Order: sequence, then structure tokens, then C-alpha cells
Amino acid sequence: MQLFFIGHILIRKYNEATLIECLPIFYKTIFMKKQLVNLLLLMATSAVVFTISSCSKSSPGVAPVTPTDLCAGKTIVITPVATDANACGGNGQIKVTATGSTGFTYKLNSGGTYQADDSFGNVAAGSYTVFAKDKDGCEKSVAATVGSTGTAGPLFTAVKNLMAAKCQSCHNNTVQNGGMNWEIECNIVTNSDRIKVRAVDLGTMPQSGPLSQTEKNIISDWIAAGGGFAN
Repeated sequence: MQLFFIGHILIRKYNEATLIECLPIFYKTIFMKKQLVNLLLLMATSAVVFTISSCSKSSPGVAPVTPTDLCAGKTIVITPVATDANACGGNGQIKVTATGSTGFTYKLNSGGTYQADDSFGNVAAGSYTVFAKDKDGCEKSVAATVGSTGTAGPLFTAVKNLMAAKCQSCHNNTVQNGGMNWEIECNIVTNSDRIKVRAVDLGTMPQSGPLSQTEKNIISDWIAAGGGFAN
């Protein structure tokens, strides 16, 4: 009866003996070096370690050993619960529950890092993929969406209307000079400092000419109040 091992063989020289080791380690045996010369085509005399695609050894009465799939039969279920973020804010949350195994770790999106904590905080509104991996390395993923909540405040609305009248002709969904698109409300919030420097402090924007003092005050008052979507 043949006992087969699928994987790699590590062949190491030890003085007058050579050790054949099959990985995963199911069987080890020591052969005298002279008995391996023909089998290895003299390779054992030229290197310390060789790698071969498979190995076998006659072993009467021993049944073939099949590697165990540790993930077979498991039904891992991931349940994410998302808490909405404030509009244009990154204060959302995703809490994850995983069942069907033990020893879970979690990560957010494929580029994330696994962590023991089952919660992700400071998450902006958007779509995400939540991963869970158990103690055996069995992994499952599921989609999760963080929504946004909140109403635009009066100071932000005044700035948004000013930007639409003075700036959107050069910064919109079609034309995005300087990479800016002021049709997207959250872009105004994210770039509030830039807007103040160029439109209020330096007066270099908009290109059609400097804002009046009243218009500059609209921006300054909003930023002084916090420069947020809800201000």
C-alpha cells in the first residue's frame, strides 16, 4: 500500500544519513545516504535542502492520510449593525457579531488589519465590507452600509448658496479646476480652511473678483461656529 503526501519534501543531509520530511508532518523516516543516490539523481551531494512537488513511501498496512480541512462543515454568519454618521462627519460605527465558530477577529475592508475588537468607530458614511476570521483561519465577509443623518444648518446653507453663485461655474461635476467640486456639499465642509484662506484672507478667489465684506462674513461666521454641515 502506498502512503502519499502532497506538498513539499525537505531533504537535509546529516553526516552519513539524510532526513526526508514531508509537510504537513505526517511521516518521517531516515534513509542511509547511499540508498538515496539513485532516487535523487545524485542531488543529495550538491545541496543541503531540496524541494520536490510530492513524496511517497511504501508502508504496508498503513492507510493513506488525507489533510483535514479545518473550515469544512462550518457555517460562519456575520451580522453587522451600523450606526449612522453625521452628514459630512466620520462618527459612524459598525459593530459586528459572528457565529458558527470561535476565536473571531475582525477587519474593515480587504485592506484593513484584523483586530480582536468587534467594533469599528469613527466611520464615515459609505459602503464597507466586514470580515471575520476564526481561530482556524476560516474567513467570511459581508457588506455593511453606514448612512448619514442630520440637517444642513443655516450658516452652512448660506455658504453653500454663496459658493453656488460665485464658485460653481469653475468647480462642479463637469469642470473641477484645482480638483475641487463645490456641488458636493461635504467637499465644502472638508475644505473649509482652504475656502477661508483663498476667499476671505487672501481674496484670490473667486476668479471673477474678490468677495464683498458681507460675503466674506458669511464664510467667517460659519467657520467660527464650527464649519460643520449642521452649523
